[in-house]
Amino acid sequence: MNNANKVPLSVVIITKNEEKRIKDCLESVKWAGEIVVVDDFSSDKTVEIARGYTDKVYQKKMTNEGVHRNYAYSLSSYEWVLSLDADERVTPGLKEEIERILREGTECNGFTIPRRNFIGHYWLKYGGQYPSAQLRMFRKNEFRYEEVDVHPRAFMKDPRGQLKGDILHYTYRDVEDLIAKLNNHTDRESKKWLSLPKGMPFSRAFRRTIDRFLRTYYRKKGKNDGVYGLIFGAMSGFYQFLSYAKYWSAKLDLATGWDRGNPASPDKIPLSPARKKIGAFVLTKNEEDKIKNCLESLKWMDDVVIVDGFSTDRTVDIAHEYGVKVVQHRFEGDFGLERNIGIENLAADWILSLDADEVVTEGFKKRAVEILRTEVPYRAYKFLRKNYFLGRFMRYGGWYHYSHHFLMKGFARYEGRVHHQLIVNGDIGKLDADIEHYPFQSVAQLVSRQNRYTTIEAREMLELRGKIDLKEVLYNIKVKPLKLFWKFYVKKQGFREGMHGFVFSVLFAWVHFLRWAKYWEMAYGEKHT
Repeated sequence: MNNANKVPLSVVIITKNEEKRIKDCLESVKWAGEIVVVDDFSSDKTVEIARGYTDKVYQKKMTNEGVHRNYAYSLSSYEWVLSLDADERVTPGLKEEIERILREGTECNGFTIPRRNFIGHYWLKYGGQYPSAQLRMFRKNEFRYEEVDVHPRAFMKDPRGQLKGDILHYTYRDVEDLIAKLNNHTDRESKKWLSLPKGMPFSRAFRRTIDRFLRTYYRKKGKNDGVYGLIFGAMSGFYQFLSYAKYWSAKLDLATGWDRGNPASPDKIPLSPARKKIGAFVLTKNEEDKIKNCLESLKWMDDVVIVDGFSTDRTVDIAHEYGVKVVQHRFEGDFGLERNIGIENLAADWILSLDADEVVTEGFKKRAVEILRTEVPYRAYKFLRKNYFLGRFMRYGGWYHYSHHFLMKGFARYEGRVHHQLIVNGDIGKLDADIEHYPFQSVAQLVSRQNRYTTIEAREMLELRGKIDLKEVLYNIKVKPLKLFWKFYVKKQGFREGMHGFVFSVLFAWVHFLRWAKYWEMAYGEKHT
């Protein structure tokens, strides 16, 4: 189509690292008279691809969604604007409808356009996801967004019309992408709640959680979309709970603050012929905020090795500052392999396996020294893992438990990828001493990490077990998470930890739901919706 035949319309697109999706979006609107792209400093090829379609590519940091969108619209030249995101496509039917309206003229100041929302290639037809019409085409001078960061409202003078053609909205590439976006959006929602004069009471957030699920899954018939409908309905409700968990955690940090790490003293143990050597290896990947406390607690050991997954932050630099050996190995989802690499690279008789968010205590040091100076009948020891959840030592809820990660070299190796096990050739003793574990510095970090791990776990289940019977899969999606919440919160007395126990119990029941939802997506997907 030459310029003379192009439609007098400005298409405005907001982008941020969209190299995989922006081309299809641009292809669907290349008939428009003008395309304006406002990019939030992408680090991939988004800008390069966009410049192949338009010379109107601008870069601006997004700090407030409403302000950002209004700025983008101000850069357009035509009277009429069509607002799109990079994950959206204009259908041929919608294109023809827009051409007709602009050719014939209209009294309307804008039009709402129905959207087909997708998870992967599955179109969510229910649960309020279709037609899901939004005001997307409007006269530039008659429209503006509310300048707030979360869910800005659109303001425009009537009259307005309704178009019949669809925008295809490839909202989520898969369930993992759904959770990543949920994590990002709830960050902003929780910040908005923090700015409210009266905040957000737990009772209101809890009611919203239940209401959002019931409304999406039952009243708006999301159940007609099968398992995808259940996943989306559950995540719609979970959005409210997760926003509250982040809001509550932020208030807790602001009110009290909390210390991370109680390391053992750094004094070296005198080496003698009667004492065996002790070493530790630590698995890392971008752990600059945690690795220092861990290494401080290991300064008394004879040998320390870092097994690093090619960190891009200062993790390796910090390790070198402590004078420890660094072995870099590309992590491919096999934790057992990573730990075995650590064992192989240590010159020690007894080895402690750690993550960067763990800290060796003085009590553990004293008990370990006793073992080094005596002949023991064991080839490995289990020790108490003192887990902290958002600054609180969790005595209840099933999270204060023994861990098998102290072993004699040559008598033990790891097997398994995600849920790896220490296989010991000999007896295992019990060491009544603690290792402190600080796994999550924030709720957002917990969600991000578990989103990544559950994808690996689901893939491993599919590889090891193949296509599990659908009844078992659905049981683990629909029923088992509720049982796990009961187990953590009631049976294991998580309720004794107050709000920490409630949030913990919900989140870890949700992790089970997520693992099996991803397995279902990989094994069954659109065939059993």
